[in-house]
Amino acid sequence: MRTVDEILDAVKRLDMIRFLSLRRKMDRMEKKLWEEELKRTSAAMRKNGLTDDVIDGLVTRRRRESRR
Repeated sequence: MRTVDEILDAVKRLDMIRFLSLRRKMDRMEKKLWEEELKRTSAAMRKNGLTDDVIDGLVTRRRRESRR
């Protein structure tokens, strides 16, 4: 595998059309990775009983406590 610097050097040599194509592919890859991480995190939170409502309650309580 190439180092990050080698990859960046290769990217710098791309013409604009190929650069934009690469950018779109990287954006799709990042979105997919983010969605997978979100699914894993959400599943772990549900498993531990941590729902959006519970988080909202914790945030609200913390805000109240910090005003004292």
